[in-house]
Amino acid sequence: LLEHSPTWSAEHLESWARFYAEERSEKLGKVAQPIRAALCGTLTSPPIFEVMEALGKDEALARIRDAAAAAP
Repeated sequence: LLEHSPTWSAEHLESWARFYAEERSEKLGKVAQPIRAALCGTLTSPPIFEVMEALGKDEALARIRDAAAAAP
């Protein structure tokens, strides 16, 4: 889903995550925390959507893919 996003801004990414969470009847944290862990390696960081924007689309997606591949 994120791979096809034409806009890679913190605001857009947060909107996407909120929509994704709502569609699954989850809270935002349930979506954001795994992304935070994948991108930063910790459960605390600067605002995650700002981190995603700063890393850029290619790097952020590569880290998410790597974390997903390593997950049990």
